[in-house]
Amino acid sequence: MRLGIVCTMINGFGRKGFYNSQEVGLGRALAARGHSVHIYKGVAREEKAETLTVGEGVRIQYIPMGALGPHGYLPVSYLDEALDGIMCFCDQQQFIPHLYNFCKKHGIVFVPYVGTAHSLHENLRGRIMDFLFSLGTLRLYKKLPTLAKTKAAEEEIRSLGARDVTVAPVGLDRAALHPDFEKADRAELKRAWGFLPCDRVILNVSRLDPEKRTLDLADIFASVHDAAPDFRLLIVGEGELKEALEQKIAALGLGDAVRLIPRVPYEKMWELYTLSDYYVNLNRGEIFGMAVMEAVYYRCSVAASRALGPETTLKGMAGHTLCDTDGEVASWLLKPYPSPEALRESGEKMIRDFSWDRCAGAFLALVEKGGRTGNE
Repeated sequence: MRLGIVCTMINGFGRKGFYNSQEVGLGRALAARGHSVHIYKGVAREEKAETLTVGEGVRIQYIPMGALGPHGYLPVSYLDEALDGIMCFCDQQQFIPHLYNFCKKHGIVFVPYVGTAHSLHENLRGRIMDFLFSLGTLRLYKKLPTLAKTKAAEEEIRSLGARDVTVAPVGLDRAALHPDFEKADRAELKRAWGFLPCDRVILNVSRLDPEKRTLDLADIFASVHDAAPDFRLLIVGEGELKEALEQKIAALGLGDAVRLIPRVPYEKMWELYTLSDYYVNLNRGEIFGMAVMEAVYYRCSVAASRALGPETTLKGMAGHTLCDTDGEVASWLLKPYPSPEALRESGEKMIRDFSWDRCAGAFLALVEKGGRTGNE
């Protein structure tokens, strides 16, 4: 079949060259089953339009588009009328109904894929987005067979009136992961990135935005560093809190113990995971957490604030922990380090339990059920 994947989010989700892109991982899983896949990925207007082949049978088209905040508007003229089905990374995106109308007109099965159905901003802006969502995109979830990334997302959209919802978890794209990371010399990697072999490195990869709680991470690190001066903090990201974070680090007297890197090409990210001892994620609204999953794969001990994503991916994972308070995060970092066996077993479980094949199968089942008449 000829299949499409649409992602209109332009907030950095799936940013080319810097992330293990969910849409690419899904596309490769579908192509492995013998289908041709075209990915339509929205980017900001100032970015470059480009079409790339990212695997046999998989093309991704980066499309500059107008947007309302992170909500991109994809002109339907880009879409292939001969597609059999489209899976759309929807969440709370505002401009989804016009894509569905295009699919209905041309007999293309339209399948929404949802990680959350509420705004992550607890302010007036968030309330406005929730209201607009209820008038448009939410109506599609109520009438169409829909896929959810987590059990919590399924429960959320069912509570809003959706009836036909199937959980189809996110997966790790094995083609994007470094297969031989265990053979790397961690001491040499630490030196290459400006650390000493004896440093205990805490890694965080995220946008420097309020919901990621990077300023709170600085406070946690300050307490940990006071107790154990050999700890170092490595933050990879950029965003609105950059200046505030730099000022806080300076005020805490941590300038020599913290390193900030705006961005790292994805092909080098495996080095950071491999050299790091811990990965910390403080986002209490984390939908899934690809970086958390990658950290587990690379045998990096994870401490994550309790949220929808980590509650799913870290379940039953020895050597990692979910935390209800920031104090619990600090406590985990100061406890004896997990055994190599525990981290290895969790890494193997992650790659085994979270592959894109399950999600691809759920999508294909809906396309085959819908045929060429579209779903009503």
